[in-house]
Amino acid sequence: MQIISIHLKNIKSHRDRELSFSSGINVLSGPNGVGKSTVFEAIGYALFGVDARDFVTNIDRFLSIGAKKGEISVVFKTSNDELWKVSRTVGTPSKWLLYKESGGSFEVEEHANTEETEARIAELLGLNNGRRLADQFKLVIGPFQNEFLGPFVIKQQTKRQEAFDEILGIDAWRTTYKGTSDLLKAIQKKIEVLSAEIKLLQDQVAVLPQKQEEQAAIATTLQQKQGELQQKQAALKQAESQLIDLDAQEKALTALTIELQRTADRIKDGTDKIADKQKEVDTSWKAKAVVEASRAGKEAYDVAEVHLTELRAKEQQRRAAEKEITALEKEAQRLTQSVEHEQAEIAKTEALLAEEKSGFAAARTSLQPNQAMQDAVAGLPTQRTSLERLKADLAQLSGRRAGLEEGQDKLAEGVCPFFQEKCRNLEDRPAKDLITKKLTDLDQTQTILNELIATLTQQVKAAEVAEKELHGLTVRLQELDKQVATLATKRAKNQERATKLEGLKQQQATAAAKVLEHKALLQAFANLDSEIEQAEQLRKQHQESRDAFTTNLKDAEELESRLQTLEKWQAKLVELKQEQADKQAELIQSKASYQVEQHQQLRADKDRLLTEVATITQQIESLTKDQQRLSQEILSLLCLQENAASKQTAITSYTAKEKLVKFLRNQVFKNVSEQLSERFREEISLRADRIYRTIAESDEELHWGEKYQIILRDMHDGQLRERTDDQLSGGQTMSAVVALRLALLQTIGARIAFFDEPTSNLDAARRENLAHAFRAIDVGREEVTEHWYDQLFLISHDVAFTEITDQMLQVGC
Repeated sequence: MQIISIHLKNIKSHRDRELSFSSGINVLSGPNGVGKSTVFEAIGYALFGVDARDFVTNIDRFLSIGAKKGEISVVFKTSNDELWKVSRTVGTPSKWLLYKESGGSFEVEEHANTEETEARIAELLGLNNGRRLADQFKLVIGPFQNEFLGPFVIKQQTKRQEAFDEILGIDAWRTTYKGTSDLLKAIQKKIEVLSAEIKLLQDQVAVLPQKQEEQAAIATTLQQKQGELQQKQAALKQAESQLIDLDAQEKALTALTIELQRTADRIKDGTDKIADKQKEVDTSWKAKAVVEASRAGKEAYDVAEVHLTELRAKEQQRRAAEKEITALEKEAQRLTQSVEHEQAEIAKTEALLAEEKSGFAAARTSLQPNQAMQDAVAGLPTQRTSLERLKADLAQLSGRRAGLEEGQDKLAEGVCPFFQEKCRNLEDRPAKDLITKKLTDLDQTQTILNELIATLTQQVKAAEVAEKELHGLTVRLQELDKQVATLATKRAKNQERATKLEGLKQQQATAAAKVLEHKALLQAFANLDSEIEQAEQLRKQHQESRDAFTTNLKDAEELESRLQTLEKWQAKLVELKQEQADKQAELIQSKASYQVEQHQQLRADKDRLLTEVATITQQIESLTKDQQRLSQEILSLLCLQENAASKQTAITSYTAKEKLVKFLRNQVFKNVSEQLSERFREEISLRADRIYRTIAESDEELHWGEKYQIILRDMHDGQLRERTDDQLSGGQTMSAVVALRLALLQTIGARIAFFDEPTSNLDAARRENLAHAFRAIDVGREEVTEHWYDQLFLISHDVAFTEITDQMLQVGC
């Protein structure tokens, strides 16, 4: 079994969400409050029929804020790979529907009520074990972790035992013991009621002998009446036998009279038909004479009609020729106009192209650069290099002047500004005169350089202007080259158009020739109208003969058949008259042998006997009803007698049941619950211990003890140590509870299970071990346990589960 997907509509924080699941382990992750637990609740509500109030105090809190109605749909696959969908609405009214996949769509399966729906779902899930689906989900398959911990932390042993007995499904034995107390009282009360009923039945059965005597007297009278009835029925049968012959004679006379009347009617009808047929024969003779007289005129009419049809065909040919000539003339005129138009357009285009060509030549001449401009642009790079060199020299002179001015004060003292010692270059000359002379030489050189730079700058600017003008002329010349190329394309197209004009002229000449040719052919129809007029006059001349021939032809052709029919009917009339005479003789003979008075007397005797037989039959029916009534009463009394005996037997049976119930209550129901609990605890402890050892990674043995205590056993200082619930840490308790729940799910045969935060209270190592335990179960690792589930659903924030899950679903992202 596998849950394929779930769709939530207006359920808590899920306005409209659909989640798909894989087989194996599915982990739901996401921040707190995004609705992970709501997904588990929705599955419990839709698939297992859990009441929404088991999750929330008010059913409105199960809906999204502001919503009046919600819906949950779960698609699942059964063990035989059939696909089903269950949907359940939240709100009033609530609907719980089951659908089966058929041909790519889901069709609803009709159920009388929700109980029938739940039973069907339990059958599909393989959980039809007598316990409600909702209880199985809440107690074992899908309780939240804090709810599943509840029974383990119950201090009072009796309440804890009752809780786990219910989870294991063995609480029925203790409940049965309590319930059998009322059963015992009911059996004892039943014995008292049966004793009272037997006394009442015995009083009713006391009249049975009297009823039996009355039944015997009625049986004697009934036998006498039946003998009398047999005598009357024999006399009636003899009278009916005599009446059969007389009734047959009467019926034969009546039938013969009817046949004579029918024959007379046929003779009269045949005489009328023969007279009518004689008139038709006379008409045919007259028609035949008319046909022979008008035959020549009709044949002349047919010849004229054929000739006129041929002339009409020629008239249509003439009209077609005239129509074709008109079309050819229009086509010739159109082609003439097209030739003239094309000639004018080609000449006009050629003149425009020549004008454009001369304009392009003039423009090209005006765009040619002069030699001075070309020389100026050619010397521009050299001028720019010289200008940069002069500016560099000027900058160097400025640096030297600044250095001299800086060292002027120190040189005035006779000290070298660089080596800080007496300057040896002065040679007894005043330092001031030497510096002044050098500054003067530098100023002169700088003035010369500034003049050269200014002159060269003007030359560079002029050359740059010439360069821009030359670039503009180049661009314009390139554009002019493109226009010239376009002009060549236009001229080629115009030349192509002139070539096509020659073909158009040829078409115009051909069309004109066809017009003349068709007009010459039209001369063959010159006398057609006069020929048509002559043929119509000839046809009109013989129209009367043709109409007379056509009108009388059918009657003339039927002359032979009408003569044959007349002769046949006349012969048949002779036969009918002979038949009439024979039947009249037979009727006279039959009337002589028929005795009317005897027939009437026998009818009266039959009526009397029928009345007597009916009277006796009614008496017999009345006696029979009385006999049946007494038989039913006697049968009822016998049934009451048997009922009293059966009730006595029932008293004996209930007395035995009373002894059995007392034995079962005192000897069985008090002990079997503890025996089943011990067997379940041993089996679950064996499986849970292997899972716990994987989670805890320790040699501690997990045992589910008496009264469902969690017990851990290990060796401590060479001694066996046992620790129970309140002596265990939170991590040990949680590890043990998870292991016990996994073992419990496997024991009861559940194929899916839900875990909400199973790693709470576990340290990092145990969380990782728990994740690997889940994976070990999924693959059926022998040292842990065999594979027993189809799907596990977990809610966890722990990264350890990302490595072992078959699908990680991020809720709220």
